[in-house]
Amino acid sequence: MSESETEGQTTRGPRGGKKHQPGRGHDRKSAPAKKKRYAEKAVQKRNAQEEKAKKEWREWDELSDELKKLLGPKKKPKVRMPRDES
Repeated sequence: MSESETEGQTTRGPRGGKKHQPGRGHDRKSAPAKKKRYAEKAVQKRNAQEEKAKKEWREWDELSDELKKLLGPKKKPKVRMPRDES
């Protein structure tokens, strides 16, 4: 057979059956469980970033005004100041 004839045909095994294509019609992992897992990771990451920002700003606020002027904007925390939820 020439190449043009084999292009339209499906791949077949040694006994003439269609080759198995894994993953057709279903996902390997459960979608709701995966969404839940990723959501939990996102919450943990957000909380960690917020704690880090609070710590950096707490340290910055504890410095004296003179020291802040000496250090300049390079040492000022780059992240936004977390809002107080009180």
